[in-house]
Amino acid sequence: MCELVPRAARLAILMNPTNANTSRYVTDTMEAGRNFNLSIAIAEVARVDDFPNAFAMIREMRPDALLVMGDPLIGGRRAEVIAFAPSARLPAVYDVPNLAREGGLIAYGPLLMKHYVMAAGYVDRILKGAKPADLPVEQPKRFELVVNLKTAKALGLTIPQSLLVRADEVIQ
Repeated sequence: MCELVPRAARLAILMNPTNANTSRYVTDTMEAGRNFNLSIAIAEVARVDDFPNAFAMIREMRPDALLVMGDPLIGGRRAEVIAFAPSARLPAVYDVPNLAREGGLIAYGPLLMKHYVMAAGYVDRILKGAKPADLPVEQPKRFELVVNLKTAKALGLTIPQSLLVRADEVIQ
């Protein structure tokens, strides 16, 4: 985010507080924010009805950028979330790469297909008699960075070359 919007001072996070990963996500983001002198405000969506209020809250916060946490609820409203960011003139970063392919500005996250293959492996081992508690915890090994230049242009934003050269995919 700091490479994308170097002068950013305020960051908003759109997240679902009921997601089991939220606590760690917020803790890590707050720590990173302190390291980069960012003030961070959180807009929560726990139900579909929460989106209009969260969007209004983000507009009122007047952040310099938006971080969107990957979550099934948010993913189910991804078109609305992706449309909101440019309507609020906010550069938004997502942690699900497909959201940049669908019109979001930039996304960095694990290759989801690899997760599905990993999950299938767990199911296979469990069906063959393995105890779930005996299976190792596996973390993603490969992440991808997707940059959408169409969205950047619509926001009047120039993507730094340092991000473009690291991108796995650049959408023209």
